[in-house]
Amino acid sequence: MYNVLLVDDEPFIVDGLEVLIDWAKLNLTVVGKAYNGRDALDFMKFTHVDILITDVKMPKMQGLELISEAKILNPNCKCSILSGYNDFEYVKEGIKLGIENYLTKPVNTDELTATLEETVKSLDLATSKVIFTPNNSEWHILRGNILSRWVNDSITSEELQNRSDMLQIITDSSCYSVAIINITLDSANTQVSKIYNICYNYIKSDDKIMSFEDMYGNFVLIFTHEQYDDRNSYILNILDKIYKNITSLNVKVHITLGPTVISYKELSKSYKTARKLFEYFLIYPNKKVICNDILNDSKLKVENLISIDHNFIASSLVSKNKDELFSYIDKLFNEIINIPGITPEHLKMIVVKILLTLYKSMSSQFVLFQNEIINHQSNLLSTIHDIHDLKILKETLKNLFTYIIDKLNEKETLTSPVVYQVLKYIHKNYSKELSLKTLSFQFNINTTYLGQLFKKETGVSFPNYLNNYRIDRAKEYLLESNLKTAQIAKKVGYMDPNYFYRIFKKYTGVSPTDYKSLK
Repeated sequence: MYNVLLVDDEPFIVDGLEVLIDWAKLNLTVVGKAYNGRDALDFMKFTHVDILITDVKMPKMQGLELISEAKILNPNCKCSILSGYNDFEYVKEGIKLGIENYLTKPVNTDELTATLEETVKSLDLATSKVIFTPNNSEWHILRGNILSRWVNDSITSEELQNRSDMLQIITDSSCYSVAIINITLDSANTQVSKIYNICYNYIKSDDKIMSFEDMYGNFVLIFTHEQYDDRNSYILNILDKIYKNITSLNVKVHITLGPTVISYKELSKSYKTARKLFEYFLIYPNKKVICNDILNDSKLKVENLISIDHNFIASSLVSKNKDELFSYIDKLFNEIINIPGITPEHLKMIVVKILLTLYKSMSSQFVLFQNEIINHQSNLLSTIHDIHDLKILKETLKNLFTYIIDKLNEKETLTSPVVYQVLKYIHKNYSKELSLKTLSFQFNINTTYLGQLFKKETGVSFPNYLNNYRIDRAKEYLLESNLKTAQIAKKVGYMDPNYFYRIFKKYTGVSPTDYKSLK
């Protein structure tokens, strides 16, 4: 059976073709359907396709571009075009790409069936001969595609075995392990081919090692050995030499080695673990090679071993003391990575916790530009998971602090001195009795004018701002202390507990008691 992928931005055409053609009779099976070129190409990266039938004009990626990219993934893929246009230019371009046929819509099922019959004959003929050799670039492209699908567990055992002889893929070894070499290049670096040659030169004489480049641009090595071979020291020696040679070019490299598995069917486990191990460079940034034995099932609760001084971070931001903040972050990270049993997840969790704590204070300390800060933080939260470098993780946090301080300086410049001073006074004295009248007396300004100026520059009225700020402080007390509601009311400036109860429910939608139950 050969695999067929149907692609058209009109679903009824794709569904119709699936029903109208007797695919099984032609020794074919429809393994997928897509409604634009981009989704089709993504599908082909993980599923082998022998025959691609595609529309010409589609969103996201046109049919001719899809065929061109598909040929790179699988040079032996047979392609046919469907189109509502009888345009000779499309035909010409398709011929250059080596299409089997150009069919106009509505599709004539007899013509399509005849085309498919000829295509199957062509595939049968191709598989009866070894048309690729190790000296042929197309052979390497096809082999890399098969190896990539193998480590991603997206190829059947039957297909892998059928292609193993032609592509010199070892499936009869008793043990396998996967190493991943990740190279970080800046945009100006032109040493890509030189670096990959270093990797290849160390393994080319060993026919028990297979290599390819995965979809993330990593150089992947598949080591094979027998169950009782002492291959681990040999493998580590090769990886150590590769590491030294690449770093000698002043290029950053990270190498991981997944666990040994005892069947070719389990290879994806070694690859997936090797990928996960990259996160441990957050904890061990100076290691040459990180191996599977570093993993553990630690149930360590970092919060019981280390405390984050959120008040210090917030006050340092307000006072705009960047050096103090950066020093604290360096010290905090050094303490964390030296805790026995620490994992990358723990480290990222701490960074996220800092970000979430800052988020909570957006409506108070940084009210004048809270939306900008929140949007900036949301973008950071989405990228934290993909960071595997300790230096970059620290820089990400420091960059946020720099951004907030810059915004504070900007707003201080744009905000009138009197409103800026009023805000500072509120933040420091919110537990006292405050009103526009007392503040206008404090700062020697007309009460009505102060109220108008305050609303113009903050976007909210003075009473709303003060209540919002006090309720935010109350929420912190409710979640982080064991104080009674009446005590908290006094601490945040409400002498009457009943009035505090009504204001709290108005601004949060729940009572203080219900909010405390979230603790």
